[in-house]
Amino acid sequence: MMLDWPTFVLQRRISLPLSTIEHVLCAPHLIRGGAVFDVGSDGTRVQLDAPFGVMFPPFGLEGASWCAPATVLSRRGRKVVQLEIEINAWDAYSTEVVLRPRARHPYRWSGRRLRRYFAVAHSSADLLTHVLREHATALEIARGSKGLTRSVV
Repeated sequence: MMLDWPTFVLQRRISLPLSTIEHVLCAPHLIRGGAVFDVGSDGTRVQLDAPFGVMFPPFGLEGASWCAPATVLSRRGRKVVQLEIEINAWDAYSTEVVLRPRARHPYRWSGRRLRRYFAVAHSSADLLTHVLREHATALEIARGSKGLTRSVV
């Protein structure tokens, strides 16, 4: 069975505009290169290999997408799979998170490696979506409370 490249791309949607998520990506204390997130109860974790950087599409800065390399590590610290994480606008009110393997020929992987990839990639996509949503919500609440404090005083 021949698998096409799009088969390996996972996609999630966050119901927040890209501008809100960009505040999280630009905050150096929230999500930075080298950050490690626990994916599962078995000790699997995702490590960002570099901070998110802006990729400039041909249509300008308005629709810029963000990209970062990541590595999924096993409990023992072994590399399971290398990922590329891309964040861009889905529409004016929501953001898209895309994960794809950083491999030349993933369609040549064995059945066991494919199952492992999809298991950790889905878990990683869900975790990253959750982390981005939580940080963005916390930043929005902090901004709102600061604005409220200033208007009262």
